[in-house]
Amino acid sequence: MDMIKVGPVGGYDIGGTIWDEKGRDQVGGILVSYSKDGVDSLQFLFYENGNLVQSNKHGIHHRENFCAVFFDYPLEFLTSISGSSEKVSQYMSSTILTSIVFGTNKGSYGPFGKFSNDVDNDIDFNFHIGNHRLFGGFHGSQNCHGIESIGVYVKTTTSSMTH
Repeated sequence: MDMIKVGPVGGYDIGGTIWDEKGRDQVGGILVSYSKDGVDSLQFLFYENGNLVQSNKHGIHHRENFCAVFFDYPLEFLTSISGSSEKVSQYMSSTILTSIVFGTNKGSYGPFGKFSNDVDNDIDFNFHIGNHRLFGGFHGSQNCHGIESIGVYVKTTTSSMTH
């Protein structure tokens, strides 16, 4: 299946690790760990061959807050992902995802993390996937501070619009 890779937004630290969930498009839930500083980790729940399976955990061990988001699968599906990222400090090239919101055809979940008023430091993002079940997976990177960047895959085939 053809897909377009969108993003990632955020940054990529030389010491960071890239992760990829391409083709895992049947999202059943998302486990989010976050603190006052940003998104610590993301773990996805996917339906594969009728079974709910967990992805690897991306990011660092959870700290202050944890939220388990479960979708009304198969009736509920991702339509958007938005949030912000910022540099960890002005002297470092590392970034962290400071907030994230998951939108579905039935509502939204989040924000998880923080929304900063420092517009000079923030990089806001908004991926609108739409109501045609075009989501094709996640990708991104992590570093020692948490989730560094995130992006999505979008299906290009028109057959996905009929499912």
